[in-house]
Amino acid sequence: MNRPHLLRVLIALSSLAGSAAHGAQNDQLPTDLVALPDGSINVALYASHLPLSGPWMDGAKLRSGEGSTNLAVLRINRHYAFGENDKYSIAPVLVVSAADSDADSRLVLTPGRQASGFGDLRLGAAFWFHKDDVNREYAAATAFISLPTGDYEKANTVNIGENRVKTVFSLGWMKPLGTSWVLDLIPEIAIFGDNKHYLNNRRLSQDTAYAMTGMLRYKATPKVHWYTSAQMNRGGVIEVDGVQRVGAPENTRMAVGTILFGSNNNMLQLRYSRDVQIENGFRNEGEMAIRWSTYFK
Repeated sequence: MNRPHLLRVLIALSSLAGSAAHGAQNDQLPTDLVALPDGSINVALYASHLPLSGPWMDGAKLRSGEGSTNLAVLRINRHYAFGENDKYSIAPVLVVSAADSDADSRLVLTPGRQASGFGDLRLGAAFWFHKDDVNREYAAATAFISLPTGDYEKANTVNIGENRVKTVFSLGWMKPLGTSWVLDLIPEIAIFGDNKHYLNNRRLSQDTAYAMTGMLRYKATPKVHWYTSAQMNRGGVIEVDGVQRVGAPENTRMAVGTILFGSNNNMLQLRYSRDVQIENGFRNEGEMAIRWSTYFK
């Protein structure tokens, strides 16, 4: 493998855990757009296993490399209603994570192919500017900032922390379609700071990335819902020292899942997702994710 191709492989590997293998930065699931009652505290625990293949460049697979990431996430937020008849809501959010990632020796021959530890701290808030609790229709805007607090070794190829600031903005609209179907639409923009210590002292820069997610949910029973989703990711070209560059992922991801509603506001979600098309980076070969959540006052 020549040097430009090797550098592209290393850059792709650096995002194994940090950016969910070229997916939306703020990974939202059905029901996330529901505004909870005033004073509610929402707690969610999320775990996933993400197998990866690649790297890919310009739609072609460069090598038969493999990698994987195991991720655990804790998200806590509190909802505050305000305005006339509590017509608005805001929810500050705290997200902490831990992960372990690795790549096989066919992909990286040098040390630093495995990493584990805490991810970057994420702080944010969601603001609901439209709430219709009767018809279950909601619209919200969210903003998150990721701080470079995660575990990062500048000499390693694979890391859990990203060693940079990242800001993510998104909108969300949840609309019932009759009595049995629900549609969610979520556009997102992610803006990245520079990592000035990539592979020791190189500067890694990334263009603004865009994602569009659509979710269609079917209410089979009051306690069991099924859903499918599609996500397109664009932008996010990577540069190193302003010269070497990895193209945008240009990937499309499909998912299917189920929601199980329990007693006392408990909810369990299961999801399977997979990339059906990719141009650059690593391909999601079949992520399995589970999330438990609840809320209380």
